[in-house]
Amino acid sequence: MRGTGLTKEILIRLYTKLGKSDKEIAEFFDLDRTTIVHNRKKLGIETRKNTGQIGETLVFSKLTQRGFKVQDMNKRDKTYLYDLKVNGHIRIEVKTSKMIESCFNFSLSNKKEAKCIPSEHRIVTPTGRTAKLYRKTCDFIIFVGLAPTKIHYYIVPSSFIEDGKQSICFSVNSKHKYKQFENQWKLIRGEDNAAAN
Repeated sequence: MRGTGLTKEILIRLYTKLGKSDKEIAEFFDLDRTTIVHNRKKLGIETRKNTGQIGETLVFSKLTQRGFKVQDMNKRDKTYLYDLKVNGHIRIEVKTSKMIESCFNFSLSNKKEAKCIPSEHRIVTPTGRTAKLYRKTCDFIIFVGLAPTKIHYYIVPSSFIEDGKQSICFSVNSKHKYKQFENQWKLIRGEDNAAAN
């Protein structure tokens, strides 16, 4: 990066402190994005977690604090059907959304460009997107809503999600049908107790 004016200190300031993306930094310095990524890694500047990873980390921590034994299935295989395994048998999918204008919008489907293949676990929606059949792939979906001053958790049984549902959007202040599941961690405990009997 000699001659570009982009030092380690500047890269730390732009990427870590100001939250600029590799692409934004590359455009500013008239460089290729991969040059920024390569040099950031070479300089030991860690890649930020994306929104989904933040949600999974938060749920992992919450479950562990509640005494559950939790496995991160993404560490095994990024294509696993669900994100976390609790006490060896409860399958958890985590969906995360940042708050925009007091609403959360959780995506439950993939664009055509993702080229997901239909299977016994995934269908093609009328819009051409693909969606998992969550009732077949997990026991619960935990929706994590990242608001500026509070993190909201909705522990929803997967059977509650209609097949082919592409997204879920609601205002945190409204009486939506998912409100009944807010902070209902006891549902997971109940599933664990039912399996033990």
